[in-house]
Amino acid sequence: MQISKPVKRLLPLGLCALVFAGAAYLGVHTAAAQSEEAEDEDYYAPITAVQGDELLGQVHDLITTTHSLYVSYSYSRDYAEYLDPGLDGTGVLEFYTHETLTEFVGSSGGSGTWNREHVWPKADSRGLWGQSGGGADLHHIRPSEKDLNNTRGNLRYGKVNNGVAAYSKKSGGGNSQLGGYIGGAFEPLDNVKGDVARIVMYMYTHYNKYSNVHGSTDGNGSSAYFGTLKLTDIIYASTEAQAQQLLLEWNALDPVDEIEQRRNEGAYGFQGNRNAFIDHPEYADAIWGDTPLGGNAAAERFHEAVAAIVTEGSLAAQFASINAAIQAYNALPASQLSNAQQDIAALQTAVQKYNELIAKYNDDAEDANDLATHRRRAGE
Repeated sequence: MQISKPVKRLLPLGLCALVFAGAAYLGVHTAAAQSEEAEDEDYYAPITAVQGDELLGQVHDLITTTHSLYVSYSYSRDYAEYLDPGLDGTGVLEFYTHETLTEFVGSSGGSGTWNREHVWPKADSRGLWGQSGGGADLHHIRPSEKDLNNTRGNLRYGKVNNGVAAYSKKSGGGNSQLGGYIGGAFEPLDNVKGDVARIVMYMYTHYNKYSNVHGSTDGNGSSAYFGTLKLTDIIYASTEAQAQQLLLEWNALDPVDEIEQRRNEGAYGFQGNRNAFIDHPEYADAIWGDTPLGGNAAAERFHEAVAAIVTEGSLAAQFASINAAIQAYNALPASQLSNAQQDIAALQTAVQKYNELIAKYNDDAEDANDLATHRRRAGE
C-alpha cells in the first residue's frame, strides 16, 4: 500500500498544502522485544521478530549463545537450596506443592524427603538428557518429594478426568494433594501449570537442534546436547498443534509469579542464560498462537487514530489527525495488515479527500492571485 504523506508548506494565501513526498511507502516497522524485567536490559535486544518460526529461532539462538556454563547433574543438587529456598527460609521448596522439605532423599529414601525432578523426564527426551546439558539445566531441574516423583515417573503432562489423586508424603505432616494421573497423563495443580508450561517451552526451544527450530546456531553447548524433540514427547496429545494449545492454556492460566522470577534470576547468574518464557510469557502466543508481539496494541492504536481523523474544521486539524493515523499505521506489524483493511481503506479515503480539498484551495488561490494581478495591472 502507498499513501502520500501529508507535508505542510505555506502558500501565498497561507493555506496548508499536501504534497507528494516521492510517493513514500509507509513501511511496517517491527519492534524489538526488550525485557523490562531482566536485570540486563540488553539481553533481549537481539530479538527483532514478532511471531512464528522467526521468533522461535531467535529465542533459540539467544538462550543457547548466552548459556555460558553447563553444570553437571551432581551439582544441580547443590544449587537447590539457593534456587529453591523453602518459604520459611529453611530447606527447599517442593515444585508441585510448594511445601518446604528439609531432607534430601539420600540413602534412606523415606517419604517426605526430596530428590531432583526432571520436569521433562529423561525417558521422554529421546536420549538427550545426560549428566549435563538438558539433563542438568538449572532452569529445568526442580526439587520434588520422593513419592510424588515416583508417582509422576515419566508420565506426560495432560488433562486428567476421573483420575487417581496424587499426594505428597511430607515428613511430620499430612497428605498434600498434587493433582491427578491416569493412563499416560499427569496433571499438576493449577497454580503450577504455568511453571510447567514455561519450563517445557524453554527446554523444547533450547535443546532442539537449531535447524529444527529455525535458528542459526546451537551456541556454546556440546553437539551431544542437541537433537530432535517433539512437544508430544512431553505433552499428552495426539498432535503437535494440540500440545501447543495445552501449553498456551497453562501459560495463560497460571501467570508468572515472584517465585519464578526470583529463580530465573538465580539460574541466570550461574548459567548466563535466561528462561525467555518467564521474562516474556507473551512469546508463547507469538510463536505458537496468533498474537504477534505488540500486534493487538498496535492495531488498536491504529484503529483509534483512524477513528479520530478530523474531516471537518480547520485544515491544520485535519492535517494533524491524518499524520497521526499514518504514524500509527507505520507501527503495525506485517501480520496485522490483513486485519486492518477497513482502517487502511478509511485512511486512504481521508488522504484522498484531503488532497482534493487542498487542490481545490490551491486552484482558488491561483485564481485569486491571477485576479489580483489582473486588477493591479488594469489599475496601472
